[in-house]
Amino acid sequence: MEFKKFFIVANTREQFENESEVTSRPYSDHPSVESINFVASELTKVGFDTDFFGGVSELIEAYHQKAKFPNTLFLNFSDGLHEFSRKAQSAILLELLGVPYVGSDPLSRLIAGNKAYAKRIVSEKLNVAYGLTLFKHHIEIPNKLQFPVIIKPNREGSSLGITQESICVNMNQLQERLPNILNRFHEVLVEEYISGYEITCFVIGNKGNYYLTEPIICEYEDVRYFDKFVFGLEEKANRKRKEYLAQHFFPLKQIERIRNAAQIAFEMLDMHDFARVDFRMQKDGQLTFIEVNGNAVISETSEVGVISRELDIPFGEIVGNIIRAAIDRICFNHG
Repeated sequence: MEFKKFFIVANTREQFENESEVTSRPYSDHPSVESINFVASELTKVGFDTDFFGGVSELIEAYHQKAKFPNTLFLNFSDGLHEFSRKAQSAILLELLGVPYVGSDPLSRLIAGNKAYAKRIVSEKLNVAYGLTLFKHHIEIPNKLQFPVIIKPNREGSSLGITQESICVNMNQLQERLPNILNRFHEVLVEEYISGYEITCFVIGNKGNYYLTEPIICEYEDVRYFDKFVFGLEEKANRKRKEYLAQHFFPLKQIERIRNAAQIAFEMLDMHDFARVDFRMQKDGQLTFIEVNGNAVISETSEVGVISRELDIPFGEIVGNIIRAAIDRICFNHG
């Protein structure tokens, strides 16, 4: 199957309210227009004729118009609009259009995007923190919960709803802080806080053929091992988080353990083509799975940008491997 045209599907950061209370630069769980145009330009440089298609509204219009897109592959980078199940919206519309696309299918996106469900699935093979899901109209906190804990929206990304006050050291703090976050997000995950290195691993490929699985370590104010600290929305919105390839800090054997764990999570959650897998790693090397982002933002300042700069690989080549992974998968499924 030969593709001659590539369209990026995304809803842009500028379409949504600024989630940050500090920075005037728009911040939300979506890529910026500038980032999308940069990705399209870099892909075109390496031979993929790429343009920005639009987001959910444009997909709906194309469906109504019964539009046809021969020899076209869609790059699904959209997290949808505002609804709780928005992460599946673009994938569902692409399937209704009957077009091939890069990225995970609707069900995989929804399951991976539900932190509690994702943890339950991967816990068969990976270590996870004990946690429970609370709902706005059904709150029951078991006595066996061990503090400190962290409270966060169960179905959001990009640290939406997370601040340093998300870490609660006793029951009084938890009971005091829960109502606000429940009122806003309706569904909250409460889990034991894990001290450790913040490790994120960008995965490109599919089972049996990975183009890249690269662990990255996160730093804040020259600190890399965190005790009672979490990267909240404001730290990310104000770009206070620094990221480096983990291979600069840990032996190859440990890097391979992280890569293996990331691929296990990727496969158990039936991700396709690319994803980002997050862990906390303790000093003894024990990894605790945190979550998977099946649609991690791809930009010059994201993990892909870090990998590109530190490994001296053209940005477009890395994103091009996401396309190659999708083409491999599509051709195999239609073979």
